[in-house]
Amino acid sequence: MLRLSSLFAALILGTLGLGCVDAPTEHRVRANAFLRGGDAAAALKEIDLGLERRKDDTALLILRGRALFELDRMPDARDAFTRAMATGKAQGEGDKALAEAHLGLAMVASRTSDWSAARTHFEALVGINDKDATSHMNVARACVELRDIECAIAHGEAAGKLRGNDESVLYTLGNVYLNAGKLKEAELTFQHLCEVVPGASSCPYGLALTAAKGGDKAGALEKLREAVDRKVPRPQSIATEPAFASLKDDPAFLELCARATTTKQD
Repeated sequence: MLRLSSLFAALILGTLGLGCVDAPTEHRVRANAFLRGGDAAAALKEIDLGLERRKDDTALLILRGRALFELDRMPDARDAFTRAMATGKAQGEGDKALAEAHLGLAMVASRTSDWSAARTHFEALVGINDKDATSHMNVARACVELRDIECAIAHGEAAGKLRGNDESVLYTLGNVYLNAGKLKEAELTFQHLCEVVPGASSCPYGLALTAAKGGDKAGALEKLREAVDRKVPRPQSIATEPAFASLKDDPAFLELCARATTTKQD
């Protein structure tokens, strides 16, 4: 992968040499190629070379934040995105540059469980584009973590209105309703998910969560078994899922947890 990305970057360099392109832009193009090739360290070197030429290049600063995020250097990534935000505002750049900086800061905050900061930046993205279902969904997730259920419902339902047949939107909205204690709304949402994405493991898994929350142990185990058969994306999280607390000592539940984590996932 590194060799391919390096060759791709070299080809781009040769093309750029035929035209009139400034040095920071050349470094930005190379860095993008390295990031696409999965080599964040090489991308960071290119970005820093570009910033030596133009220290307040907003696009390079955003790329720097992305590279540092990929390298799991969260404090440095936060600093890069913050600097990009300040530079973009000072230079009067439009919503796109600021949106990318807000997104970067939101992702860093989410990775470090700083849910208050994540909410702030995801809400800023909604302010820039209130038709962005993903940003509404991310605000809802942050609000669930902050136990602000009214906020979570408002943004979860907004995402549902914008993209009502999307698996991730429906699953998030169903979880919002679960956290709000609205079990009927959660059940209806997960049932709709089953209709629009019938083969998804999230469909029976959501219904298993709802049944467990409602005290239907047999129903919860039946739906969880179906979800495990469809291969749950994060099987290790089943045992620690709060909604399954009433099942934690049940032999059938423990067997399903073990089967989920030992079955090869696609």
